[in-house]
Amino acid sequence: MKHSTMRLSTETMNLGFVRKVEALSGSSVRRCFQCGKCSAGCPMRSFMEHPPNRIVRFLQLGQYERVLAGRSIWYCASCETCTTRCPNKVDLAAIMDALRKCSWDAKGPSKESLVQLANRLFIENIRTYGRQYEMRLAAVFNVKSGQFLKDLMLGPKLITRGKLRMFHRKNRNIAEIENIFARIEALRKKGEAP
Repeated sequence: MKHSTMRLSTETMNLGFVRKVEALSGSSVRRCFQCGKCSAGCPMRSFMEHPPNRIVRFLQLGQYERVLAGRSIWYCASCETCTTRCPNKVDLAAIMDALRKCSWDAKGPSKESLVQLANRLFIENIRTYGRQYEMRLAAVFNVKSGQFLKDLMLGPKLITRGKLRMFHRKNRNIAEIENIFARIEALRKKGEAP
């Protein structure tokens, strides 16, 4: 990948996608001058195909397919180290969130489709129970990912030590949590939230 040739033309650059990412994130990728401070401080950089500054560079060049096809956006921990270190106030953490949203909306399988599945199940648990229900999260993830026996030996140990509960109660403020989700969905319909 380091020595591959990138051909730029009006056909290869999708500036509409870049504008959508900028609108969702509230930050401009054009402000980045590639100093590399974001990548130097990123704790997840060693797991990424493309470091954070290269993600921004791809967006500047309209090469969003390369960004969405990779795993870098899924390894971002949203720790905001990159945003804090940026001398030009580029909110890279918000840009990564917007890219994950765009990838999710595309509904195409990425290299990290299991990460997408885990994210979706995590949010569904929060919406259903008002908090995380680890037993259900692990069981549903293993079934949907096709790894049926993955945690078979680990589960009983966690249960006997009191680290994992068989049964779970809903949060008593579940109505308030549902209102939060409803507000987010209303903002998304208006285009005001990623």
